[in-house]
Amino acid sequence: MALAALVVAALVAEPSAAGFRDVTYAQAELPTVAAPGLVPVVDDRSAGSALFLDQFGALYVAGDQKSGDGAGGNPKSTSVPTKVTFPKGLRIIEAAGASNDYDSDSRTAWAALDSSGVVWTWGAVWNGPNLLGRGTIGAPESYTPGKVVAGPGGKAPHFIDLELGENQFYALDEKGTMWVWGYGSENLPTLSRDDASYPVPANLAAKPGKEIDKCGSNDIEAVTWHSIWGGYNAGAAVSTAGLIYTWGFDNSDGMTGSRNSQLCPYLNPGANEALFMAYQDTYKDASGSSYELDPDAATFSDRKQRVAAIADEMKTRTICGGPIAKALVDDNPGCPVRQIGYGARAPRMLLQNGDLYTWQVSADYTYGGPMLGREPVGEHADSERYSPGVALANVVSVVDGIGSVVALKDDGTVYGWGRNDYCQAIGVHAKNAEKSCGTIESDEVVALPTRVYGLPESVPVTSLAATQCAAWAIASDGSMYAWGGGTIVGDDYVKCVSGRSLGYKIYDQTKATGALPFGEPVTADATGTIKVRDKD
Repeated sequence: MALAALVVAALVAEPSAAGFRDVTYAQAELPTVAAPGLVPVVDDRSAGSALFLDQFGALYVAGDQKSGDGAGGNPKSTSVPTKVTFPKGLRIIEAAGASNDYDSDSRTAWAALDSSGVVWTWGAVWNGPNLLGRGTIGAPESYTPGKVVAGPGGKAPHFIDLELGENQFYALDEKGTMWVWGYGSENLPTLSRDDASYPVPANLAAKPGKEIDKCGSNDIEAVTWHSIWGGYNAGAAVSTAGLIYTWGFDNSDGMTGSRNSQLCPYLNPGANEALFMAYQDTYKDASGSSYELDPDAATFSDRKQRVAAIADEMKTRTICGGPIAKALVDDNPGCPVRQIGYGARAPRMLLQNGDLYTWQVSADYTYGGPMLGREPVGEHADSERYSPGVALANVVSVVDGIGSVVALKDDGTVYGWGRNDYCQAIGVHAKNAEKSCGTIESDEVVALPTRVYGLPESVPVTSLAATQCAAWAIASDGSMYAWGGGTIVGDDYVKCVSGRSLGYKIYDQTKATGALPFGEPVTADATGTIKVRDKD
């Protein structure tokens, strides 16, 4: 049977519908695998590399290997994944990377959290190696991982979670304080626009109803964080009161579509409005009333005031509990917010009821448009792009690439959408299923959530992972599948391109031998969905 006929069923958009999450397949994001198998870290935004962990907590970098192994910043584009250098016996539990402009021609930095609560950083961020959280260091030293410290000779807090921005690092401690460091002019939620060479606390936020750029006025208050979330040029955090705060260069209010470069975390009107409407029994104002305005009829001002009134009453309560350590999602059923993420001007929010909300920042379709995953219709179609709307129901977790999104549903099926030039969204070309995924289909976009091609029908997927131009799915029997690059790399915030010779991101571990312990790399620009590890 021709490939085109085989994928007809896969290329069917999933309609949006309300629903409740069945946690049957909501398993851990890092399953145990047999040596020397590697699993990709769940959320990596480095433009030219991919990070992998083994079952012993050893971290490997593939693709762009400019740093991490003490090699002096020399990329080894054809080598096997390189084990990152850490002290003997150290176990890594979380890692991520990010690149300036999300472009492989620019600087890339990495960070890792070990099992003792220490964060390690290496690589390069905009404005120099002194912004890795390790104080004043030179470029050669920055190529090797080093501990993040709290000032000269100081010891950093015990961290439980780690997230990255573009040139910024966010870490959460066990008391609910977020510590941040890195380049200060964008995406760093501090009291000023200054760079931060060491971690500084970031627990101040604009009061409900206030929108201020920097956290240096009387309109701020202290907040204890429950969870933190990085992203492409924006970040977010959920307070212990269950309220959503956002910041960053590509921040928006979730209502008007206007981009406002926001440093001080502020109560996001649109995100909280959608949250309050979905959980009316949880979020109420001082009189006990829930959110009741019609977003299509009320003014922006009235909607924002109503959100502020409810948030002002809720902010002293504890809805979500204390700070959490997470891999990809918040599995605490008592906290309505399960996951928050940012593509390039493409925010998203996953609630515990399984509804995945997406919205777009600015009218420039080049960025947020392809990742919206829904088609607003009717009288208010244009404005509905800029406010959270449900793109997919019954979702367990989401990962994203530089221009694509992949979501796991509670029945173990996987859907993708967004840019698909190299099959990075759905594992096959949507326009021409016979075409090799190693050949670009210029400007191909999958507009609506569509089943990822080539995944097993009889075995549910339990977890996802992604880097900028590749994605992985792990099934309940331990088998693993991958699609996308290859050798393609991130470029200019939203695209995947070929021709930069930075190495390989996908390794077929089913072909592992003594000479090739991690299997054979995908040496083409990209691949359609393939099995890269056999079942346990």
